[in-house]
Parts: sequence; structure tokens; C-alpha cells
Amino acid sequence: MKKVLLIAIIALSVSLIATSVAYDPQGLMFLNRSGASINVNVSLNKGTGSTYYGGESLGLSFSVDRSAYVAVLDIDQSGQVQVLFPNVYDQDNYVQGGRTYTLPTDKATTKYNLQVESNRGRETIVVVASTSPLNFLGNVFSLFDRYPFPYLGQNVNNLSIAIDPVFNTSWGIGYTYFYNSYVPFTVRTTISADRKDANVYVDGIFMGKSPVTTTLEAGMHSVYIYTDRNLVYGPATINVQPGSSNFQFSLLPNYIYGYLEVTSIPDGQVYVDGQYAGDTPYRDFEKVGSHTVTVSKWGYHDSKQNVYINRDMTTSVDFRLTEKTEQEKKTDNIILFSIIGVLIAGIVIAIVLSAGD
Repeated sequence: MKKVLLIAIIALSVSLIATSVAYDPQGLMFLNRSGASINVNVSLNKGTGSTYYGGESLGLSFSVDRSAYVAVLDIDQSGQVQVLFPNVYDQDNYVQGGRTYTLPTDKATTKYNLQVESNRGRETIVVVASTSPLNFLGNVFSLFDRYPFPYLGQNVNNLSIAIDPVFNTSWGIGYTYFYNSYVPFTVRTTISADRKDANVYVDGIFMGKSPVTTTLEAGMHSVYIYTDRNLVYGPATINVQPGSSNFQFSLLPNYIYGYLEVTSIPDGQVYVDGQYAGDTPYRDFEKVGSHTVTVSKWGYHDSKQNVYINRDMTTSVDFRLTEKTEQEKKTDNIILFSIIGVLIAGIVIAIVLSAGD
């Protein structure tokens, strides 16, 4: 059978105002969700932030590190969300982990081409992966008889609501973007926070852990930074210009807080309500209310205290750890080596099973 070349025209337009997009970019962020265990990579044949002109083919590839159901979503300038994959020609969206797929995939019933339409602006691509079927695509499949590449919604700010069931599974999200029909004036930009584990979002796109160095179009950009301990900065706007491209931010809690100060002899690891917080000497924000503070050190008995944090006040606690006996240390070593042995055996079994697949 002779294969027909089909052209999928993507509207790639972004307003010329300094914010680069005409919608609230915070709608692209999916924060404080559990289960983000799938690593998603997405790339363009010319690279993220490249320029494509009208009539050019958009080469789009993606991969996941474990088998999953995948959707590739296109966010246009106005915030409309179009589904590029699956589509009427490429409906099987269950992909194998560790393999790179390029649209059209080798499972497409008919070859197609994603061709750029000449509309000046920036376009964002979001790839959503889940170990369970993507139920938010149900209505999309029903539209294939009329629209080869249906729209998921008219407003990106509703995207997190539409795909909310995904967050009850093991999931992952990847981003990329490009410019249509113009080469932007860009500035090498560094965004830092006073927390090295802070997640940095620029214009709704996850850029990595602080400090982040990237290339941004000159002008206004939306920035949001947060840590898993609910320390945040923003959303706020930065003005990226030559000579003004290094930004340092201090994060504050998004809850009512006081301060917890912990010292110990010897120094050890601090756990607040079972979560690792840092090492002694330790001082940081803590939520107002009752907490259990534990200090731990290998070769010593854990020590625990209950504390109450008052608003805008510092609560100080001091620990004196007692050293374990030689027999207790020997027992700990046996337990540690047993755990390591079990983990190594599990890894070997997983490798053997994956090789068998």
C-alpha cells in the first residue's frame, strides 16, 4: 500500500508582549504532587528554544525510563491545549521504557508530518506519562472521526484539573519549547535560591534545581521557586536584560512559622516528624505547632524530644547522644550488610527480568 503523507498544522503563536505568552504560565505547573517517579525526556530536532519557520517540519522525540501511557500536549499562545499524541493516525500511546520515540511512531497506521504554521511567537510542549491509562484522553479519542489532533481544552489554567487523576498513579512530566518565525534576543540567565534543593519554574516550565543557568528571551518572565518543605518564592516577575541576568532569591514558608534551633554533642542528623531536616548545629523555619525532633548519628543511640513552635519565636533544643556498646555496633553492622545484600539481590533480579523482556 502506498503511504500518504499527511500534514498536521500546528498554530505556533505567542504574543509579542514581554511576558512571551498571553496566558498565566502558572497553569503549566504541577506542584506538591506525590508519585512523580517516571523520568520524562522530550526533545526537538533543532533543540529546545530553537527557531522554526513556517513550512518547516517539527521533529519531536520523547522517552520515559519505565513503560507508561504517554500524551504529548501542545500549548499555544492563547493557552489552548491540543493533543499531538495520541492522534487519529497514531493511537497506541503505551510506550516502552528506555526507548526513544519520534513522531510519527513506528506504530502509526499512516505517516504524518507536524508542520509549523507561520505565526510569530513561542510554543510549549508538555509530555505527560503515567503507569495507568490516561483517562483524561477519553473524550479525545471520541473526536478522532472529526479532528485528527483534537483540543483537550481552551485554557491551560484548567490543565491540572483535567489531568488530576494522573497524580493518583506513578507519573512524570517533561517540557520543551520553541520560537516560531523569529529569533529572540536571548540572555544567559542564572536563577539562584538560598536553598540548593529548590525547584525553579520559569514561565510555568520546570527548569531544574537551584542554581539554574539557562537562556531566556530578554524581557519579563514569571518565576516560581519552591522546596519540598514548602519554602517558596513567587510567583513573581523578573526583567531579564543584558547586565541584569543573575537573580538571587530568599525563600520563605507558605505557612505560619517560627524557628527551630537544634544543637547536639556530638553533631548529628536532625529529623523533624520523621523527615530529615539537616545536620546540627541546625536552625530553620518550622510550622507553628507540636513536633517531634530526633537527632541521629551512626554508632550512637537516637535521642528524641517533643517541642512546640510558637509564631515568630525561636525554640531551642539541645541533645546529648550516648554512644552504643561494641556489641550494639556489631549488631547494627550485621543489619546494615543484610539490607545491602537484599538490595543488591533485588537489583540483580530486576536486571535479569528486564533482560528477559
